[in-house]
Amino acid sequence: MDSTPRPGHGAIVTYLNPDVHDPAAFLCGIVVGAHVVDPRTDHAWVPVLLADGTLSVLDTRHIIEVHASDEP
Repeated sequence: MDSTPRPGHGAIVTYLNPDVHDPAAFLCGIVVGAHVVDPRTDHAWVPVLLADGTLSVLDTRHIIEVHASDEP
């Protein structure tokens, strides 16, 4: 059974930074689209807009906290 979160559009996520050379251990971002599943690994990925304006595609296994959007 898959226990990784699959947050919806607009959710604010905190996740483990996969860049081991970055001094920030955790990052936050806003989910800007639907998740997709990699058919080879079965991992879910979501597009996330970061605070610096860059877009990242995040493996949902790195997510440690999700705050749902206040929008309907």
